[in-house]
Amino acid sequence: MKKIFLLLSIAISFVINAQAKNGGTTDGAFTTLMLSATDVERYVETLKSNDAAFKATGATDAGVCITRSGNEYDGQMMVWSAFSSVQAALEGSLKYDPQQAPHSFARLRDAKYGVTWKPLKPFRLDPGYERVQRVVISGNKLQEFITAMTAFEEAVIDAGNDFFVGVFVPLGGGTHEAKTLMVRAITPDAASHGKIFDDYFDGNAPWASEWAALQAVGYEVISDNFEECEQTYSAN
Repeated sequence: MKKIFLLLSIAISFVINAQAKNGGTTDGAFTTLMLSATDVERYVETLKSNDAAFKATGATDAGVCITRSGNEYDGQMMVWSAFSSVQAALEGSLKYDPQQAPHSFARLRDAKYGVTWKPLKPFRLDPGYERVQRVVISGNKLQEFITAMTAFEEAVIDAGNDFFVGVFVPLGGGTHEAKTLMVRAITPDAASHGKIFDDYFDGNAPWASEWAALQAVGYEVISDNFEECEQTYSAN
């Protein structure tokens, strides 16, 4: 428990001092509701046709991520909501209970759990094809990890790729998210993501040294998925 509080305190300290470098920001927060949908496409269409829940919570933006690889259960997906602050996210979560959702929603999915996320490095809201990893890293290496991840991200961008990475600390995620950070590596589509992998495995990645430096920091990958994400709602 002390290690968890240490990680969180170091993370919060680092966020306060973070500087935007990739067009993103460390402002704001996200919530996610993890789901198992009996009919993913139909559930997404239902969300698009009824935005009452997002309006009720005060979300600035919202959307979905569908797990395309590394599924832990059938119909794995999540609904995400963006907020202007952690305060707004926590207050918003009290204004809508997913366990009391209208029948039109409830009959299409099984709600697993919810969690609030705070970005630890600049992140821009631009959903796409996303490699999502849960990682464990010791608190005394967190700043080194963020610095190395930022250098890797910038090197991949400098090589001509539309690419960015988010690193998030979970708040109130129960046992599911208690010991890990979430890392999201994002490109516009699967082809763009695949090209980055091909460049590396073919020995044509000018960012290989930055990748090696990131690995040298030392962290453990607990899970590894690919998700296809889209925005379905904007308050503006």
